[in-house]
Amino acid sequence: MITIAIADDHKLMSEGIASILQSDPELSVVKICSNGKELVEYLRTEAVDLVLIDLNMPVLNGPDTIRIIKNDRISCKVVVLSMYADENIYAKCRELAINGYLHKDSDAQHLIDTIKLIHNGKNYYDYDHTAAVPVPSALFDDKFINRFKLSPRELEIITLVSNGLTNNEIADKLFLSVHTVMTHRKNILHKLEVRNTAEMLSLINNG
Repeated sequence: MITIAIADDHKLMSEGIASILQSDPELSVVKICSNGKELVEYLRTEAVDLVLIDLNMPVLNGPDTIRIIKNDRISCKVVVLSMYADENIYAKCRELAINGYLHKDSDAQHLIDTIKLIHNGKNYYDYDHTAAVPVPSALFDDKFINRFKLSPRELEIITLVSNGLTNNEIADKLFLSVHTVMTHRKNILHKLEVRNTAEMLSLINNG
């Protein structure tokens, strides 16, 4: 049995992934955490074979969580599960000596097969096998995030808007209502102190 812990602040996403994994009798999701701090605290007392970690989380983000796991010499395979396929982000993750990089759009069987592959000792990185979803470089800059106090959900929505998705498409992708997406976009414009989407994109792309 391969034991797995998941860290992702989006409950629907993490529960959906857990359901997919546990459909295979060889996999068992033993813990779902809403942020990196919760995951680290769990791993300090409980052993698991593999962890799936999102990049943007509150309290303690993905990269910092991975650094702590490595520094504490916690024995488990570390896999980033992300919506991003950006070269800079991918390179930063590889620098952290992760065992795998999987895209959230992966189909169920690919996710299951890859986790088994990684557990058996082979590293696997999906970056070259997924459709690119470029992320403006500013969105991986902590100074930028802290300056505007952007939430992980707002970062996701900005990324999707940057890649040309409509409100309806964003709502479908993130399992939100269109009204919720529109509210987030209004809040983003307010935080960034811009008047419209064009000004938002100009600010983001220029850092």
